[in-house]
Amino acid sequence: MSALPGLDDLATYRADKGRLGRALEALPGDFPRPEGAFPAPYGVVGLGEGWWAAELLRPRFPDTLAPGTTFVLAGGYGLGRLAGLLAAARETSRRVVVLGFGPEAEVPVPSSPLTPYRYLRYVLEATGEAELGAEVDRALSRERERLAPHQKSPENPAKLLAWGLLERIPLWVTGPRHPFLAQALQQVFARIAKSLSIAPPPAALEFFITALEARHEQGDPLVGVVAGDDEEVRLAREVLATRVDFLEELAPPEAQGPVPEALAYWYRLAWAAYYLALLYRQDPGDHQVLARLREAAE
Repeated sequence: MSALPGLDDLATYRADKGRLGRALEALPGDFPRPEGAFPAPYGVVGLGEGWWAAELLRPRFPDTLAPGTTFVLAGGYGLGRLAGLLAAARETSRRVVVLGFGPEAEVPVPSSPLTPYRYLRYVLEATGEAELGAEVDRALSRERERLAPHQKSPENPAKLLAWGLLERIPLWVTGPRHPFLAQALQQVFARIAKSLSIAPPPAALEFFITALEARHEQGDPLVGVVAGDDEEVRLAREVLATRVDFLEELAPPEAQGPVPEALAYWYRLAWAAYYLALLYRQDPGDHQVLARLREAAE
């Protein structure tokens, strides 16, 4: 077996043919800016790559379609759903703004594992939530200082996490403060690290207690990745302590509020997935695979 690449070795980064590392470093502040004002009230719906951004915005904009402006985070892979959704939105809303890629997109958002941030930031700016968007950027910028490649392995949490996840299957442990975060981590991990992980269903405690009971002594290469510290997470941590190889605790990010916290956790895992792809000598980008999907979806 050949030696694994070193994450502090510049030659390792040659595998990043799509320059995803540069996109990760540039991400805070890298989003399309809205032009003009949009009539309230606001609705938001997400398809494909836009699903998690729409869920993050749901507490502020509970309506899918609104009489003022509906933001459609098209995601690029509507698979027949986009046309009907747009027809309904145009009947309901004074203004419909379509973000994504493809012929219907008014605001271009190229396909990328990093698009949840770009969708979210555009809508926050367009709906008068610029201060929340600025807090998201501050949280990600603080993470970037610790996670980017120039930070050597002993001081870089994302590089250390990548080594901990090598040849293991992550099991995401998140609480109700961050709904859908586990699924978002699963998705970004798949798209960047090219690896499977497990996102539990909404009844997570029952899942943790029963799913590993028969096999937890057989050496399954599972690692629990824990984000948050509410009661449900603490109970899950206690259950998993004897059922997985080890628990990886993610330090809470320096962020104010659930949305910036969720984006900071997601950004940290995107960096860890990036480094894990390099350890596997894989290109962290996924543009070639998704180009074929786009052809099939058209």
